[in-house]
Amino acid sequence: MKLLVLYALAGGGHLSAARALKALMEHPGLEVELQDATVPLGRAFDFCSCDLYRFSAKYVPRAFGFCYRMTDRRSGGSRLMRTAALPFARRLLPILREKNADVIVCAYPLACELVSVLKEKGLLQAKTIHLLTDYGPHAAWITPSADGYAASCREEADALMRRGVPPQKIVVCGIPVQPKFYDRPDRAALRRALGLSPEKPVLLFMAGSFGVRSVFSVFRAIDRLPEDFEAVVITGRNEPLLRRFQALEPRHALHAIGFTDRVADYMHAGDLLITKPGGLTVSEALAAGIPLAVFDPIPGQEEDNANFLETRGLAVTLRSSRPEQAERTVAALLDAPEKLDQMRARSASFQGEGFAARFTRLLEQTACPPAPEQPGAPRG
Repeated sequence: MKLLVLYALAGGGHLSAARALKALMEHPGLEVELQDATVPLGRAFDFCSCDLYRFSAKYVPRAFGFCYRMTDRRSGGSRLMRTAALPFARRLLPILREKNADVIVCAYPLACELVSVLKEKGLLQAKTIHLLTDYGPHAAWITPSADGYAASCREEADALMRRGVPPQKIVVCGIPVQPKFYDRPDRAALRRALGLSPEKPVLLFMAGSFGVRSVFSVFRAIDRLPEDFEAVVITGRNEPLLRRFQALEPRHALHAIGFTDRVADYMHAGDLLITKPGGLTVSEALAAGIPLAVFDPIPGQEEDNANFLETRGLAVTLRSSRPEQAERTVAALLDAPEKLDQMRARSASFQGEGFAARFTRLLEQTACPPAPEQPGAPRG
């Protein structure tokens, strides 16, 4: 069997999910190929769906949230999206035919729309699965022709059913992350290897794709705390932000790090992750078992993620515009380590059965759906 996973570079999480699915699922009997869905569609489409998306989410989040909610409907904005999708869908069709996959996995909501249009027009016969990469379903993920839905959590599955998705098409799979996040290394040895204190609490700060301005404010607020801790800040490829942290003279020990491939190690070594609530970062943290404090969720999917985390007791929420609130919230966790232990235990229980087993079940259902029960048939 061959899977083709469609993603886009809007925010980074969709590509991370696609790569993780490949790492978790590929074996001699199952080929997994990745494809950026926006490449065949032209620069204008890529600008609107990726560049403009990132700009609005980062700099005008209220406008982003308004557009998110307007298109999160069964009519109006949703119909407009589907009408506009047809000419772009035709551009995507040649590459889908060339790849000739048995199952197309859409890890990006606009890809769901494009593939659905092609199936409804009779131009594509492959089975399709929608791999949701946040903890709340936007309308763009839901199409009439989808054969299966990989939901991130029970709450999302319930929301899909309320929106009319048949329950037999849904399997709660979680969001795929790289296998290394599920490891459970010796924390003391890992801290020594990373040059971290074996005794002090370690707070890990990450900006995510949209939090480069807020993370500095949040760090400055928490650095005022009298409680003793050590901080690690990962700025990724943002060199100006890295230099800004390196120029600080903080109250607490600070390790400012740029791009690193050891994010999983830092999560395993840390006691609290302070980050934006992007779907993939959240999922990596839950897999690693590190408690979360999320800050400044943008209206839309990040708000959905933050609400899910708080409802489940997996995270607390901070506001960079209210530094006293951020200080109080983190201080309460540092002063009561048992609360962090409870959050860590909830993360472990949330993971349950692994993604690969659940997604395999969804693949089997999608490729060979059960025949509808005939009236009067014996129930065995």
